[in-house]
Amino acid sequence: MLAGLICKGCGQPIMGSYVTALNAIWHPEHFVCAGCKQPIRDNHLNVDAHGQPYHAACFAQYAAPRCALCGKPLLGEFLIDQWGAKYCREHQKQYPMCAYCGRLVTPQQRAQDAHHENVRCPVCRRSAIETIQEAQPIFQQVKQWVGEQGLRYGNVRITLELCDYARLTHYLRSRFEPHALGVTVSSMYSEDGQLVSSTVDTIAVLHGLPLTLFRGVVAHELGHAWLTVYGIKNLSPWAEEGFCELLAFRYYGMLAGDEARYHVGRIARNPDPIYGEGFRRVQVIAERVGFAQLLETLRTTKHLPG
Repeated sequence: MLAGLICKGCGQPIMGSYVTALNAIWHPEHFVCAGCKQPIRDNHLNVDAHGQPYHAACFAQYAAPRCALCGKPLLGEFLIDQWGAKYCREHQKQYPMCAYCGRLVTPQQRAQDAHHENVRCPVCRRSAIETIQEAQPIFQQVKQWVGEQGLRYGNVRITLELCDYARLTHYLRSRFEPHALGVTVSSMYSEDGQLVSSTVDTIAVLHGLPLTLFRGVVAHELGHAWLTVYGIKNLSPWAEEGFCELLAFRYYGMLAGDEARYHVGRIARNPDPIYGEGFRRVQVIAERVGFAQLLETLRTTKHLPG
């Protein structure tokens, strides 16, 4: 017996040969694979997240994480998306991303949703708002929340339209916004070159958006509608879009769940000089003067606080 050597597997003294592995001493027959329960007799082993040893083949079969897209064991380097899904590195170049959440979409998944204009993953498709009947009560809920933030529309009736991408593009007219998901359609009336009044004709939102994103787009467009109702028309693009993105950001922030947190981060990290940088600049102003004062200054002076 070798003095002081205790097998980690059975807790008994070791007499004769032994195995040194995983910072411990084992009887050869007690250092076994956690998958097949047979002794590991060579140096080719894998260890899982819990410190359990496996034969290389058993690790692939029983313990290795699986690719969320193809199901193969992930044995080398792999990628993890913002949702925590693990997948093979090569899929990043093989498959397109969902237009709404960034998840990769396989050809089979895309074929199941071939009628939709944008690439859409199964998760986003499950909560998609496809009809005006589905959209109306959600629109009213968001409008009520916006009103509670201090954005009032008086007697102006704000309506919602769900539309396809061709219709949305028509509403955008000359504005080049390839990633636009909604637009506030308004009419302006002037006399002798002076703006007399402006009205909101409708808020148009692309059909098929996932529920959480749909809510945020509505909140953003209700910001544009409020600016129109109060004749606030001379803001720079970054200021107008930044204000509306701040409204969506605040709305996402009071929702629970991974989808809302994703969109909060998306707005906060957006590198776009108008939407992203505009949001961050308006957010700084709102934090300095308070959101209520931001609204009051916009309403009375037609400009952001200085």
